[in-house]
Amino acid sequence: MAQTVLYVQEHGYDSYEELYKTAESIDRKMAAARSDARFKEVKLKEVNEQIHYLGQYLSTKSVYGDFLKSGNKKSFRQAQAEDIAKYEEALRILKQHSPDGKFPTMKDLRAEKEQLTIQKDAQYDTYHYFKDYHRELQAVCANVDNILGTEREAQREQQKSRKNKPSL
Repeated sequence: MAQTVLYVQEHGYDSYEELYKTAESIDRKMAAARSDARFKEVKLKEVNEQIHYLGQYLSTKSVYGDFLKSGNKKSFRQAQAEDIAKYEEALRILKQHSPDGKFPTMKDLRAEKEQLTIQKDAQYDTYHYFKDYHRELQAVCANVDNILGTEREAQREQQKSRKNKPSL
């Protein structure tokens, strides 16, 4: 109890309502930081997918070019079916991510991945900070509730005993 009172005094909480509002505010900030971090994870997953398919596209581009130049496309397709299928899949996926028809460079995608990773890590650090602070405030709120509950119970008992005592 003494530590709770000391904590409340050190942090300048003048009322229970102020303490409770701060706890709610930290809870909202914690949820926002977590949401932002998850959004960055989704974007990072998309960039990783683009990196994968851009690499697949670039590695099979020459085979597909040879396919287009070949005289007997049917036999060439049978011989190189796997590479042609990979090229076509990569092309389809990359077009989905690039509505303007221009594919990003591998350098740009890697730079974006690095930036998103830094931002995601920063958001998770912020989330963990708010999570720890929220836990601390919840414990303080629970202790204050307990202290106030004990005091209120003592006041009720005193009032009951006053009513039951015969007056002089």
